[in-house]
Amino acid sequence: MVKRHGKNGVTWVDMEAPTREELRAVMNEFDIGERIEEEIVSPTPYPLVLCSPSYIYLILHFPATNPQGGAKNQEIDFIVGKDFLITARYEVIDAIHSLHRVFEAEEMLDLPSKGDGAHYLIERVLRHLYGAIRDQAEQTARAMDRIEEEIFAGKEHEMVYTISLVGRVLLRFDTTLSRHQEPLKAFLEALASPTFFGKSFNMHAAHIQAEHDHTAALVGTYRAVLIELRSTNESLLSASQNEIVKRLTIMSFFALPLTVLASIFGMNNNYLPFIDSPHFIWLFLLVTGILIIILLSYFKHRKWF
Repeated sequence: MVKRHGKNGVTWVDMEAPTREELRAVMNEFDIGERIEEEIVSPTPYPLVLCSPSYIYLILHFPATNPQGGAKNQEIDFIVGKDFLITARYEVIDAIHSLHRVFEAEEMLDLPSKGDGAHYLIERVLRHLYGAIRDQAEQTARAMDRIEEEIFAGKEHEMVYTISLVGRVLLRFDTTLSRHQEPLKAFLEALASPTFFGKSFNMHAAHIQAEHDHTAALVGTYRAVLIELRSTNESLLSASQNEIVKRLTIMSFFALPLTVLASIFGMNNNYLPFIDSPHFIWLFLLVTGILIIILLSYFKHRKWF
């Protein structure tokens, strides 16, 4: 599927899962080389920048959350010319769809453009994509708020898995954005070169770079917060387990006098005191109770519980 938007002599062509015929038609229309066509056809697992006198080619991967949990990377190929922008992708990307709706509304209402030229167009698309990542990061932050509430509500065990899921998402976001740094810088420098847009692109480049840096810093901050939450949860889990072990130990101490006395009076020996007394069982229980009270008082004194 191919969508187009044009205004003030600048064209944006967006291809979603294009057929080979659709891709070739667009490449021929804008005189794009065959190598770029082959790069678009096959997925590329890493960022890439290629420069030619008439266009700059960029591949970036943008992280997105999965409804089932976790996150994935979505590849977008950009081809920027002096009066056009081509984007190609092979799956639905919500940020691109929402931007199409904005452009369609502007065209329908014939709203004046906020900026002219491919300078403004590439800035608007990239800033919108980074803004979508920030929105997803904010959703993750709200999930961390709920995790914090559950942790201090005594649900440390249940939160172990939830923290791991959120950690996977933020790790994917952080890793993917860090891989943008070098190719994005090379891409912006190529666009600002004298043979392409020149100095007029410097302000747009600064805005795009700032958008990336702000998004990466935000994700990094949320990862640091999650690490603290994980540490707090592990500390509370450890304290809870230690409390259980302490209680079991105290219970075993309470059973110790009964075990010792039962072992002594269970010996096959004719010289054990009180063994023939009709009140033996009551004496046995009394002595056991006294020993338990002594142990209980000692534990209280040492503030072990």
